[in-house]
Amino acid sequence: MPLDNVEKQLRNVIQTLYEAQVAISDYAGPQSIEAVQQQMNRLVSQYSELDKIKDTLDVNIPKEIVMYVEDGRNPDIYTREFVEIVAKQNQFLNGKMRAFEDFRDVLAEQIKTTFPELQGDVEHVLRATSGKYKPKLEETPDQIVPAKHES
Repeated sequence: MPLDNVEKQLRNVIQTLYEAQVAISDYAGPQSIEAVQQQMNRLVSQYSELDKIKDTLDVNIPKEIVMYVEDGRNPDIYTREFVEIVAKQNQFLNGKMRAFEDFRDVLAEQIKTTFPELQGDVEHVLRATSGKYKPKLEETPDQIVPAKHES
C-alpha cells in the first residue's frame, strides 16, 4: 500500500535525522566529519525516495491539519476538536428539527380546528412529512384524500 511505504520512508528519515543529530552533538573533530557526511548523503537519498513516492499518492490533507503540524501541534487534537464541533452542530440541528416538527403538529391541529374543511389536506401533509397524524378508528390512511377546493 502506498501510504505504508510513505510511513516507512518517513520513519527512516526521522531515524537518519536522529542519527545525524547524535553524530553532530558527539562531534570529535575531523574524524566525525565522515560520519556526518554519510548521514547527510543518506538523508538526501531518503528525501529523493519520498519525492518519487509522492506521485503515486492521491491523498488530500486539509490545510488546517498542515497548519496544526507546522505550529507544532498534534493533528489528533484537530480531529478531536472537529468531531466535537460536528457533534455540537448535530445537536443544534436536531433541536431545530424537533422544534419545527412540534410547530408543524401544533399548526396542523390549529388549522384542523379553525378550518375543518381542510382536515384532509392537513392530514395528507402530516403523512407526507411524518407528522403526528392520528386517524379516526373507523378510517384507514388510504381513505383520507386531500380536499378538493373549488376555484
